[in-house]
Amino acid sequence: MDITQLRSGVVRAARTVLPARARRTARSALTAWRAEPTEPDTCTPEPPASSFEGYEQLYEAHARSLPRESSIGDGDFDQIGKLELTVLKMAGLKPDSTLLDFGCGTGRLAVQVIPYLTEGAYIGTDIAQTMLVHARGLTAPITGASSVQFLHQTTENFPVPDHSVDVICAFSVFTHMEHEDSYRYLQSAHRALRPGGIFVLSCLPIHLKAAKNVFELSASFDVESRWQEVRNVVTSVELLETISTMAGWDAVRWIDGAADPLPKPHTDETMGFGQSVLVLSPASS
Repeated sequence: MDITQLRSGVVRAARTVLPARARRTARSALTAWRAEPTEPDTCTPEPPASSFEGYEQLYEAHARSLPRESSIGDGDFDQIGKLELTVLKMAGLKPDSTLLDFGCGTGRLAVQVIPYLTEGAYIGTDIAQTMLVHARGLTAPITGASSVQFLHQTTENFPVPDHSVDVICAFSVFTHMEHEDSYRYLQSAHRALRPGGIFVLSCLPIHLKAAKNVFELSASFDVESRWQEVRNVVTSVELLETISTMAGWDAVRWIDGAADPLPKPHTDETMGFGQSVLVLSPASS
């Protein structure tokens, strides 16, 4: 294949595979490429700038289009928040802990956990300003934690001082982003944790029936359509553990979304969490 055929193939691929925004960027690059001589180019191109603008736009549009209790997923708002608190207690959250609720949404967990943190502090971060507005309004009358903050987080850098939190949780967060970005957040999270701290995340491993349904529904759309709204991303136990290890974490515990039922709040019944939960601690050196 000569260079002209190669360029034509890249153009066709860009038209059929890339989302609209990426196509516009690719079109500019390809126009410049067509104009270049065919001799090998010895210059090393600069890497693209890091940006989470796409996620921010999707989540902001999502938050504005739905009632505040519907914009962070399906299910009973209060009940799921209580189950999330149960999971955090199982993982080691204490009343005097400082909790960073990464991707706090409209305050589903905050409503339940702030009264529990009687000697601790709560920090909620989210990429969508509208969700933060809803969360502040929903939690304003709630007492408990000595400090409550809601912060706008638009990159993988957690907006807190070094070694200032005991627990970072990410419920229904990595279920909506590419694995490469999950890896970047996991790398960055080390800086925020105190010694002995943990990271608790939920995910959709493909062995769960719900994850299979999510995957099949997503696969029914082409790539551009999938990126027109907040994505639902499935994973596997092996993949997420490998990514976590690469980012400097040890897997402490799995709570299987189907096989490990949790106590249903204020009843003698149990129920599945729906998503699986992975508890991580910084890897021992």
